[in-house]
Amino acid sequence: MHALLERLGRGDTRLLEMFAKANQEWRDFLSELDTADTGTIGARLGFFQPRFEKLFEGKELGQSMMPWTGFACLYDTQSGWGRNQPKALQLIQAFARSNCSAEVKEEARAAAISYSLDKHPDFPKVA
Repeated sequence: MHALLERLGRGDTRLLEMFAKANQEWRDFLSELDTADTGTIGARLGFFQPRFEKLFEGKELGQSMMPWTGFACLYDTQSGWGRNQPKALQLIQAFARSNCSAEVKEEARAAAISYSLDKHPDFPKVA
């Protein structure tokens, strides 16, 4: 998150394109795995992480933004989760089970809490 704020403060306009691409990556990923179980999604997340590190031009920002952009792709600030809530809950569980770095898993949990998913009874107790 620090790297993001630093780049925003410096006026790095490339971030707009990065976030737009990240959103599309997530839409494609979630569409492809629409009917997949949590274990399959978790397994695929480990292979998905390097894409975000490349997209965001480095491990720190890529690992930080991967989960945040995933949940942002599913959430609407006007209507909330809507029909995407089950997918969001599945995604936090998949991150917890994945081979993603500890940094990605920590950011996933922080993002899920930020979006109040932790209030749901299906939120994983340990992620």
